[in-house]
Amino acid sequence: MSLAIIIYCTVFALAYAWALVWILERKEKRYGQGSISFTDAFVVGSFVIILVYLSNIVVLIAWTRYAFLYDLGLITCLAAFIAYRETAYKARAARKKRRLRAEARLLERYIKKDPSNTAYLERLSEVYEKTGEFKKALAAARLAAKLDPAVKNTWRVKQLEEETSGNAPERGEGGKIAGD
Repeated sequence: MSLAIIIYCTVFALAYAWALVWILERKEKRYGQGSISFTDAFVVGSFVIILVYLSNIVVLIAWTRYAFLYDLGLITCLAAFIAYRETAYKARAARKKRRLRAEARLLERYIKKDPSNTAYLERLSEVYEKTGEFKKALAAARLAAKLDPAVKNTWRVKQLEEETSGNAPERGEGGKIAGD
């Protein structure tokens, strides 16, 4: 009986900690909002494994009848945390997208006033890329490269052409290539 309790507590604690760390890492992978460091995820996961493991053993030994309810309560808390974090991530992503769209509108207004300003065009290209509007980003980058054929502008046009054709490596937050 005691070996079964140890195995059950170990598996439950590992699964619980994995689910918690997964939702914390999901912030970067799904919503592109920065990442949690490996050290932080490891600390959180370790703490949760120990806490859930020891509390499960105590509950299974002291209050065997209520062990199922205790685990159900833990799972309910985890589900509530997941729902809360997903809602927070979605809200933050929506706010970021709204800010970027407002910035794009403002840059378009400035470009109408000063159409030869390549800095505005370069930034507009970056904003459009972040919002996922690659064709508009490419058009702004081409215009910037036409007005100022510097290496960075021509390189940006080439990069955006590759991304719109689907041949480019996937980019994450900050334009870094995944896996670098």
